Amino acid sequence: MSLRSVISVGLALTVLGAFVAAQGDTSDANYKFQTRPPLPAAAVMPTLANGNIGFVAYGSYVHLNGVYNGLGGKSHRARIPNYGNIQLMTCSPESASVSPSCTYQLDMKEGKFVTVDENGAYRVVHEMYPHRYYDTVLVNRVRVQRLSSETVIQARLLQIPGQSEDFSWLPTTEFVMSGQVYKVQCGTTVQVEEPSVQAFGHNVCVTYPTIPEYVEIEPDVMAKEFLFFTAFTMTAEDGTRQISEVTMLSNAQESLHIRQMESLWERYGITVEGNNELDRVIKASAFYLFSSLPAHQVASSAGRYPFYGLAPAGLGRGGIVEQEYQGHSFWDTEIWMYPAILLMDPINAAKVLSYRTTVGGGARLKALHNNYNGIQFPWESAFTGTEVTPDCCPEVADYQHHITADIVFAARQYFYATGDFSWLRSQGCRLAADTALFWLSRAVYNNATDLYEIRNAMGPDEDHPNVSNNAFTNVMAAHNLFFGEFASCYCQDTVVNESVRKELLKVGRGLTLLYDAEGDFHPQYEGYQTGTPIKQADTVLLIYPLQYPMNVSTKANNLRKYSEVTRENGPAMTWAIHTIGHLELNQLIEADAMFDKSYRQYLRAPFNVWSENGNNEPGAGNFITGAGGFLQSIINGYAGVRLHQDRLEITNARLTPSTGTLHIPTIEYRGALFSLTVRTNAFTIKIRSTANDVRLLVDQKEEHICTGCEYNGTVASFQMTTGQTFGGCTLKPTTLGVKVADQTDGASTLRTTWMAFLSLIVCFLLSKMF
Repeated sequence: MSLRSVISVGLALTVLGAFVAAQGDTSDANYKFQTRPPLPAAAVMPTLANGNIGFVAYGSYVHLNGVYNGLGGKSHRARIPNYGNIQLMTCSPESASVSPSCTYQLDMKEGKFVTVDENGAYRVVHEMYPHRYYDTVLVNRVRVQRLSSETVIQARLLQIPGQSEDFSWLPTTEFVMSGQVYKVQCGTTVQVEEPSVQAFGHNVCVTYPTIPEYVEIEPDVMAKEFLFFTAFTMTAEDGTRQISEVTMLSNAQESLHIRQMESLWERYGITVEGNNELDRVIKASAFYLFSSLPAHQVASSAGRYPFYGLAPAGLGRGGIVEQEYQGHSFWDTEIWMYPAILLMDPINAAKVLSYRTTVGGGARLKALHNNYNGIQFPWESAFTGTEVTPDCCPEVADYQHHITADIVFAARQYFYATGDFSWLRSQGCRLAADTALFWLSRAVYNNATDLYEIRNAMGPDEDHPNVSNNAFTNVMAAHNLFFGEFASCYCQDTVVNESVRKELLKVGRGLTLLYDAEGDFHPQYEGYQTGTPIKQADTVLLIYPLQYPMNVSTKANNLRKYSEVTRENGPAMTWAIHTIGHLELNQLIEADAMFDKSYRQYLRAPFNVWSENGNNEPGAGNFITGAGGFLQSIINGYAGVRLHQDRLEITNARLTPSTGTLHIPTIEYRGALFSLTVRTNAFTIKIRSTANDVRLLVDQKEEHICTGCEYNGTVASFQMTTGQTFGGCTLKPTTLGVKVADQTDGASTLRTTWMAFLSLIVCFLLSKMF
């Protein structure tokens, strides 16, 4: 991922921050981060989001899923004035003097940012949260409580929206509901992203309350609550409807929000015991990641765009050009964030994938523009699916073509995990087939080696553009070609017919995979010299997530050689991948060191916000790319969970450092849900729900699967009971480096026949000469 100008962190903060004990149940303490004034810089304030709206706590702008403004590389999340940015004046960063009695708390369990101003006379509690069920609504609740004072108690409120130039605004209108005056501000984004694809700008309406300057309680009142709802919708009618529904529910609306939060934590609530610091890191990573995902159930009374994917800084950031990646989607989505989501939350994994098919038309235009067949996904994608990489960074757009295969690799993993043939028919086949056609036109035959090459490429290591036969790119492309062949066969594609499928197999098998026999390792690209520095994990990704078959010695050499030359200030995901590699090689001391390195330097106090860069260097805030890589190091590293074509395995499960238990509450495989608890010498699997066509082996013994049953062991495998041939089609294993002359498919048979015929001609001529 390219480094771009980002906002300064501004404060030299400690890594994890001081924790002020949260009020309430101590079992919930690790879900809460609390601090006193002054608040940190905006870059390390927490992001609150619900998959449809997102904002930074105390931020003046809201971002809405799918809403962008700006042409081409200037496309960014459109900044919508946040009329829900209501603050207690005594605690507001905008105040000239902030009361020392203020505290600020991020409550991740309930998805709220809570401000409290308490002295001996009274307590004022202000909660702010994006509603998880009414996902167009931002809720503010202010509770004024008498402690000892006998007079009127007042709390002054501020409403601080930003002034956005991203919209052309219509005159404001008003209406009254339940005695509350609401204003409606509607506007349209001023620029489209790509005029040939997007004809009109985005319509957005903000329906917001006119708040009183003060909220108060009379001397005979002990406590009172005040609710303020702000809606961000596509039409004024939707805004009125949403406000009407939540107003009628009043405080009862909160239970709908809490229910959805509980559902998320039932899936994402990974816990470790014996190490509160690490447990808090895990919970913060999960929270910031899933905050940008939609709830499984939302109110149907408002229109909304389909889910528009995940950006490196999440939904709440990206509103400024060349800062925090402008809300664009990269390979970060499919390679770093997606794998943890897939195993814990396949419903949202499908929504993440659907973004790519939603914008497939833009990807088709990119392939056409570059004279390739099929579809080629851009390095940076936003609303239209066309290339929106800023002018600052042309090389990544020109050479990092692996993103197309990365996306299909995620689709392939989704098929492994779910066996969802309905999805395959409706979305997967077209995606796999058209991207395979791209690689078919992208690969070049080398007559000297009798292999295919991918030239003019860039792997994940962005320090080396325009190289040939990058190992990661070639293996990813091969995965794409093989999956494209299978999918087009299963769906009986008329474009990618049997003849074309043979070509896909020939090129996939014939792709070059460089190997240095003397050093027993894979050179990163053609001409790579041992010792050349690299930016981040590249060839080591062959170990995981690609899981490409190779000798243990080759894995070890790949990991050792590239670890020694990787930038120290590289992204967090590199160290997460190194962690998984060391664990696979049973190098536990090295794994623990890499694990610590993968998160400690990237977290910012006091709310454990992920930053793009380590050691307090400036970087994109809320860097959920790093959070996703970190969660993979736990699930796929320490817990030992690996997904394969016909099974899900749990092997070499180990405890995370300095812990007594590692618990993953939900893993879902082909409809079977189970929890996994890892202890010192064994693990426990508890079945939450069963599924057809899945059997369970624990320590090589088949177990009867039943809901609520528990199984203890050291090795387990959930396996399909059906074969791997579907509709007469089989997904072939990804094997590279097979010379065309040595292949046995129809294309190579034709070549062999031609060579035999040529030999007969030569023999005939020789017989005439002698």
